[in-house]
Amino acid sequence: MNYTLHQLHIFLKVTETGSVTKAAEELHLTQPAVSIQLRNFQEQFDVPLIELVGRKIFVTDFGKEVAASARNILEEVQSLRKKLHTHKGQLFGKLKISVVSTGKYVIPHFVAGFVHKHPGVDLVIDVTNKSQVLKSLEDNEVDFSLVSLLPVTLKTEHLPLLPNKLFLVGNTQRQFSKNLYGEKLLSELPLIFREQGSGTREIMEKFLRKLNITVIRKMELTSNEAVKQAVSCRPGLFHYAPNRLA
Repeated sequence: MNYTLHQLHIFLKVTETGSVTKAAEELHLTQPAVSIQLRNFQEQFDVPLIELVGRKIFVTDFGKEVAASARNILEEVQSLRKKLHTHKGQLFGKLKISVVSTGKYVIPHFVAGFVHKHPGVDLVIDVTNKSQVLKSLEDNEVDFSLVSLLPVTLKTEHLPLLPNKLFLVGNTQRQFSKNLYGEKLLSELPLIFREQGSGTREIMEKFLRKLNITVIRKMELTSNEAVKQAVSCRPGLFHYAPNRLA
């Protein structure tokens, strides 16, 4: 037998997810790459490890024993890695961070130096909307979170990183004079909203309520990229955008 740790990891992930596709997604590999490694791993055994019934994968009794051994081997390798980094005085483990969608533009700059200094730390960053970020923080699923608006329902320790101003943006097909406008102009502009739970939307709606302005809500989108495309291709559509988006 001449199987690799990579093959053990792939086989174990397939048995855990029950799917080559899901295993590929979680391992950040292509489905063909997982299938090839799984086939090469199976060829080293005379007894079937998995059975394919229709499109569903079933792990054989022997396959379950191999999966248990694979788990033990990978845990021992991880333990050795930890001992090595500890012996060298380095941090080791997994750091989980949840980030609001606008934070993806800045979070790599904050963590790049840390990751370079501590190669034994595996970094996992989940980019999602504000409500999911707060849920992961409340459920203690992550170590740190990056938000644009501090939660009022959670007791947290926080550190301000940088200002995050909002700007009203639109494409260039609609022209305005350079004179200053009153707030009532907002009631005349068709606006794009982010989805419920978005920090950008919460700040935007708070600002509009404060000025007692009723706006024209034309569209609701769930990502900054979708907002940018909508603003650029549809004349007359406007959106309150974080400074990175503007």
